[in-house]
Amino acid sequence: MKINLTQNLKEYLITSLANLWYRLDRRHRRIVRRNLEFAYGPELGPEERERLARGVFRNFVLFGWEVLEMLLAPLSLISKKVVILGEENMVGALAQGRGVIVIAAHAGNWEYTVLGYGLQVRPVAVVARELDHPWGRALARFLRQRGGNFMVDKQRGLKDILGQLKQNRVVGIVIDQNTTTAGGLLVEFFGHPARTTPVAALLARHRDIPVVPGFSRRLPGGRHLLAFFPPIPMNKTKDPQADILGHLQLQNRALEAWVRACPEQWLWLHRRWKNQFPEIYK
Repeated sequence: MKINLTQNLKEYLITSLANLWYRLDRRHRRIVRRNLEFAYGPELGPEERERLARGVFRNFVLFGWEVLEMLLAPLSLISKKVVILGEENMVGALAQGRGVIVIAAHAGNWEYTVLGYGLQVRPVAVVARELDHPWGRALARFLRQRGGNFMVDKQRGLKDILGQLKQNRVVGIVIDQNTTTAGGLLVEFFGHPARTTPVAALLARHRDIPVVPGFSRRLPGGRHLLAFFPPIPMNKTKDPQADILGHLQLQNRALEAWVRACPEQWLWLHRRWKNQFPEIYK
């Protein structure tokens, strides 16, 4: 009885906070709505877009709640809550001895699942930009390293990534955020060109590094799924640029399929197409 009351109270608080945030944060509410309209077009009617938009806000309120759990809960409890599928794809890729790049996304609670994977299976070198605020930077590092994972500063980039791969380690790179014009290549995402980081494709083409999609999703009952898929094939021709673009497009297709299956758990708060279509955010 107490468990049900606690769970009901938690659901009430999360829903209330999400509704309040949705009402007050006009800027992000508009970004989410316009992203959904731009990505789905006539596939979704206004009512369904509104339902998804509210679900996105709820997802990230729940994410914040889970960060407290990641900070305070015993590691044994966190490990039990992460369900891992497709580990055979990781084992096969690592057997080549060149390390593995896992392309990831801001879906579900990606921080929770990578923590659980480090506890259950093996450490991961997480590539991320250091936060500007000292407290935020320290908190992010603590969360990512608590389960034995490594942190690779995105600013130092390729040198540290190659160092991890030479030790036959797993390197995680998120690929679903907008990049600068110089830092990304244009490939389609939800039917529209989007700047996408080419790091994984470059290393697959020039270093034969296996690239494995690894995406997260929140499950019922407070559990989290981390699913690994077969490595994305690199079709090598006499045109390296075309090979890299083709590989990058396959990455985005895998990501889009994952997002479409559970869209309310993805980061629609981010201005994904702002380089090519700034007018949709005005």
